[in-house]
Amino acid sequence: MKILFKELSAKPFEVKGSVKNLKKTYAIQLKLANMQEASEQNPVDSLKSMMEALNELSAYIVDILHLSKPQQEKLEELSQNDLMRITQYLNMRLMGMSDADIEKAQAEADEDGEGLA
Repeated sequence: MKILFKELSAKPFEVKGSVKNLKKTYAIQLKLANMQEASEQNPVDSLKSMMEALNELSAYIVDILHLSKPQQEKLEELSQNDLMRITQYLNMRLMGMSDADIEKAQAEADEDGEGLA
């Protein structure tokens, strides 16, 4: 599938919907769930968990999109919200959701006041 992230490239990335990439997607989702759990612990553990998560999110995006060095540098310049948005979009697409499905899920999350990020 072709996925465009204008923040990283003018051309769309070719992303394979393979089992290998799906495993990576579930692993990163597990990391995010653990990060939320850690935020309820002491502040030092919470900061360590956040730092690990940011590193792993970046590594996940680099791996899935096969980013070049200049694109990796652009990724590092993004905000945490942009990093999360890109990760969530990749997760949803790799799990088989279409753009229409993603828009619907976002609209429903916005109605509930939760958002996807």
